[in-house]
Amino acid sequence: MKYLLKAGILTLVLAVILTACSKVSPLQLFGNGTPVTLTASSNNITPTPSDSNKVVATFSWTNPNYATDSTTQKFVLEVDSTGRNFSKEITSIVVGKPFISFTGQQLNDMLAAFGFAPGQTFTFDMRVTSSYGNNNEQLKSNVVTVKITSYLVPITLVPSSTADLTLLVANASNKAIGFNWNASNYGTNTINYALQMDTLGGTFANPQVIKYGTALTSSITVNDLNSLAIAAGIQGGSTKTMVFRIVSYMGTTYTTKMVVSNVVNIKVTTFTPVPPALYIVGGATDGGWGNPVPLPSQQFSRINAVSYGIVVNLKAGDSYLFLPLNGDWGHKYGGTSATGGQLLADGAVPGSNTPSPATTGTYQIVVNFQTGTYTVTPFTSTIPTNLYIVGDATDGGWNNPVPVPSQQFTKIDGASFAAVVNMTAGKSYLFLPLNGDWGHKYGGTSATGGTLLADNAVPGSNTPAPATSGLYLIVVNFQTNTYTVTPYLGPAPPPTNLYIVGDATAGGWNNPVPTPSQQFTRISLTDFQLTIPLTAGKGYVFLPLNGDWGHKYGGTSATGGTILADGAVPGSNTPSPAVTGTYLIDVNFLTGQYTLTKQ
Repeated sequence: MKYLLKAGILTLVLAVILTACSKVSPLQLFGNGTPVTLTASSNNITPTPSDSNKVVATFSWTNPNYATDSTTQKFVLEVDSTGRNFSKEITSIVVGKPFISFTGQQLNDMLAAFGFAPGQTFTFDMRVTSSYGNNNEQLKSNVVTVKITSYLVPITLVPSSTADLTLLVANASNKAIGFNWNASNYGTNTINYALQMDTLGGTFANPQVIKYGTALTSSITVNDLNSLAIAAGIQGGSTKTMVFRIVSYMGTTYTTKMVVSNVVNIKVTTFTPVPPALYIVGGATDGGWGNPVPLPSQQFSRINAVSYGIVVNLKAGDSYLFLPLNGDWGHKYGGTSATGGQLLADGAVPGSNTPSPATTGTYQIVVNFQTGTYTVTPFTSTIPTNLYIVGDATDGGWNNPVPVPSQQFTKIDGASFAAVVNMTAGKSYLFLPLNGDWGHKYGGTSATGGTLLADNAVPGSNTPAPATSGLYLIVVNFQTNTYTVTPYLGPAPPPTNLYIVGDATAGGWNNPVPTPSQQFTRISLTDFQLTIPLTAGKGYVFLPLNGDWGHKYGGTSATGGTILADGAVPGSNTPSPAVTGTYLIDVNFLTGQYTLTKQ
């Protein structure tokens, strides 16, 4: 047993000795290699937009002779502007290949990454750093100098149509035209686009501009295009060719111009923007040059969506103007002819103003903002001084004289009368120019309005009342010889004036309020409008009498809604819009609604 144990120990010792004496193989060593030689396919590279997806330059180098499989070797192409010693280099990594190729777009993007302006030529130094795949044994090549020219991608502007455009007031909110265009990128820079407009023959020295940001499409409404066309120099109501182009800009400031597109020509017929009201002032009128003018005798009536009319006495050998805001000289309209012609605006109106007719008398003036024209013609009909309503359709029945003021019309302009009266269905009525007298009368054949008839032309059955009993607004226009009968939803009678007061306004809660800045313009018997700055988060109410808190109107919505009166107005008042700005407020007592439109 002892013998066996000694033999085992001896064997173990011999094994250890033999193991200690074994020779270890040396580690594998690789050579250092040699620097590569870099060459360029061209030393002057000038790609164009059509080369964006084409290879325009190849840079190749010799074998570095590393002692490994060439597919594992690593190469780094270094590029920097000449003279910077690769301190701000851009690099491209290649593994296992002795070359690298670039498309026109890749080189253009590289120049953009350097921050160089497009469309110019720059000189670059290039070299290759070679190494093993693990970055060991890095060797620098020779430096190759190359000139590279950056390019801009052209923009093609495409209109939705090139047909002639006649802009109509009735279509003001509709789309007039649209455009689309391709992107003109330059590297990763943000590119913004702006549509420029001018008239044919112009040089875009002072173009009208719409900025679209990064969008590649546009849509312009009739009203907006009309305003831009007039600003570009096309007189309202006239026809001229407009020219359009897209310009791209580097960044968001629209200061670094990049690419200018092709020019698109479109013939455009404009209209003069229709003001909410119109007045006549001048030495040829009874009110002279006093401004504000006397009302309602020198206020035009609205004939339709595009026209105003007035019947007025004019003195020969003098002049006049049309004003969109009574009491304000900020804007004006007029012309060069005593009988009518092209309607001119603001600075285009002659310094001598619009000449009156050669003969003193009563004239009908019609101003058409769609055609941009005005006409002045002698008026031979008679406009009564007053007007009343009588008949069993009214509360006063056929009694004559009629109760006043409930059945007396209000003269709302130079040729129109209006009244809000209670009407009974299935009955009839007449209009009388003289209360208590049956000598003359006016009426019609329709319950909703139509041609105004006089004396014996009025039907023997008189004018029929509406089919439903209730309050109605009746407007009688002696210039157009028409009358209208419309359901009325507001307070009776409607106010004569309207004002706004509240901390949402510049005047605050001071009452009386400052005028004319916080006084509405009366568009008709029942409709009032005012454009005014409003402060967000505040409130206001409407007052029918300035300086008096006895009556008020308002609502619950910041954007418009039902008109409330007196105690029904919220104690917190009418809320102002959520965004501070200038708003057009329309208060319509006919419909019982008020609206706010941001300007």
